[in-house]
Amino acid sequence: MSKNIEAKYRLLISRIFLIIVVFLLLLSDNKVNNWSPAYTWLEFFGYSVGLVGIIGRIWSSLFIEGYKTKTLITKGPYSLMRNPLYFFSFILLIGFCLFIKSIIIFIIFLMIWILIYRKTMNNEESNLISSHDKDYMIYFNKTPKIFPNFNLYRPLNKNEKMNIHIFKVERVLKESFGFLFLFGLIKLIEFLQLNGILPVYFHLI
Repeated sequence: MSKNIEAKYRLLISRIFLIIVVFLLLLSDNKVNNWSPAYTWLEFFGYSVGLVGIIGRIWSSLFIEGYKTKTLITKGPYSLMRNPLYFFSFILLIGFCLFIKSIIIFIIFLMIWILIYRKTMNNEESNLISSHDKDYMIYFNKTPKIFPNFNLYRPLNKNEKMNIHIFKVERVLKESFGFLFLFGLIKLIEFLQLNGILPVYFHLI
């Protein structure tokens, strides 16, 4: 399977599942009391963690989009870990699940994330090894795969320039703003349910 087809396949699965989740939220609510401290804190942490994920995805895309396996990127977020774009996607996923307050949806999301992204990361690393050989193996051996090591952080040098492929970064920006819209849509659904405009048929755990 080519990289472009695999990316589209991955994106399609993610979008289909998000549509299913929104549909479920239209028909259900969660068991957390809307006026309890737990409800407020889950929303606060969910939105905050989600925002970290969005900012991290944009930061990572500025370094990697347009390069992927062509150039070995080892600075910025890529000095902390080998797959920051996928790490921050996972952080965004955690924030989203905290915001909707559902353990079941988190477990399903986690399973889908592992199934899709583990294979993608392994394929990309195989391509990088083929393209950069010893240079990548040095980077591979000292840099964590997915969880950051902040002691390894290396910023760009003061006079160092970086080409940004804005067309591809725009895609990540659109996805990020889409998630912000989704957070707002969830709040709108909750408001309509609280005011009896949308009926609730079942409760999500």
